[in-house]
Amino acid sequence: MRCSWIPVVIYCYLWFRSALYINGTMRKAAAGMSRKIIRRSRLQTGNMKPIIGITTDLSIESNQGRPWNSSRLLTSYSEAVLSAEGVPVLLPLASKDLCEALLERIDGIILSGGNDIPPEVLGEPAHPKVEALPMERWDSEKLWLTTAVAMDKPLLGVCLGMQIMNVVAGGGMIQDIPDQRPGSLVHGTPSRLHRHNVEINPSTRLAEIAPTSTVEITSSHHQAIRGVPAPYRLAATSPDGVIEAIEHPDKDFLIGVQWHPERDSNQPDWLLQAFVRHCASVSAFTTPS
Repeated sequence: MRCSWIPVVIYCYLWFRSALYINGTMRKAAAGMSRKIIRRSRLQTGNMKPIIGITTDLSIESNQGRPWNSSRLLTSYSEAVLSAEGVPVLLPLASKDLCEALLERIDGIILSGGNDIPPEVLGEPAHPKVEALPMERWDSEKLWLTTAVAMDKPLLGVCLGMQIMNVVAGGGMIQDIPDQRPGSLVHGTPSRLHRHNVEINPSTRLAEIAPTSTVEITSSHHQAIRGVPAPYRLAATSPDGVIEAIEHPDKDFLIGVQWHPERDSNQPDWLLQAFVRHCASVSAFTTPS
């Protein structure tokens, strides 16, 4: 008689555990159902524009001794993606959980431009003209890149974005083209809208989508990648031999370009248009599950 309460306690405990399990299962089912509803809704309404995540620059500041940092991005990126029939979403500094959660919800990612690769990443002394981006942004871009590749997401690296692809794969950098490659073409001017031609290598993914084998691009950089490490291959060069594009031959769309397609005066730009179209073609929202 003294222990008659024990079965009651055990019953209550098992009931409570079952309730928690059922509640969790129902929540997962509801989340899955909501995603299906969203997919079907987008199909029914014809809203098929792919969602394109764009990494942002980091400005480190303080206000009365408190961190006052901000994420920033030139509006030309979002305007160019909109012109190419995509929906731009600005991405914050990355963490592992955040990367995976957001990449599951977007259709492609653009690694945007910015300041120079930190010399400590290269294991080299800084050239006097280097204006390094914060290490926090370097770590963030690296995590966005590696997570997107692991999840097989379409990716386009723009200027700094291509350089990050290269360095993460083990490649080197020319820290200043005018000083370290004398005689090279002009690749950047104060206007940040310098124009020059680029020769695209045949039998590349980039050649498949480019309008011609020689394209005029908008350039704004004083650094360049040194060599092309595996798993990438060379996709384009400028007439002086500076590497202008790399790509992953085993991925449907993993391309980095040294130029700025979002700054081209003729929008929608052909490269961004091809990227957005590819993202739409592989989007999880194109076919209801």
